[in-house]
Amino acid sequence: MWQEKQDGMKLDKKFLAITAVVIAVFVLAGTATLYNVPRNATQTTTESFDFTVSGSSSCLRFLNSSVPTYYVPFTVAANQNYQLTINCTKMPGGASGWTDVYVYDGYWDEGTNHTCKAMDLYPILNDIQATNLEVKINQPYVGNFGDSIQKSYTVFFIIPPGGQSTFHVTYKPA
Repeated sequence: MWQEKQDGMKLDKKFLAITAVVIAVFVLAGTATLYNVPRNATQTTTESFDFTVSGSSSCLRFLNSSVPTYYVPFTVAANQNYQLTINCTKMPGGASGWTDVYVYDGYWDEGTNHTCKAMDLYPILNDIQATNLEVKINQPYVGNFGDSIQKSYTVFFIIPPGGQSTFHVTYKPA
């Protein structure tokens, strides 16, 4: 009888061990699947938009944590081409005023009303690329976006220092 109890306990331990291994495999497989889903896979494509943003700042340094930054997130459908235009209608410094434009290959929308602080971007900072382009009063930023696959982007530009600035942003089929 003692042998039967020991055999039964061995079977129970084996069953529990196998069950734990199976559960662990499913958890690991599920986690791996979540991490391998492309960031933009669930993002719906963005239709045309037209809006104005306005604000002021006292600092132009992109890495300064408190610098207010404008952002424009959008997703372009596969085999579609869209044009983003950022036109400055009011800039501190007039014709000599400017601000740089940066592009992130991904959809980022963690601010409010297209405005955030530079420190909000620190987690994705390494993935934000400078365009070597500037927005000025008579020199808008015009970017064309599209690919053979659905893709998301976010365009960032710093609120220039020294007074009020206003930017008119449009996104439409190219």
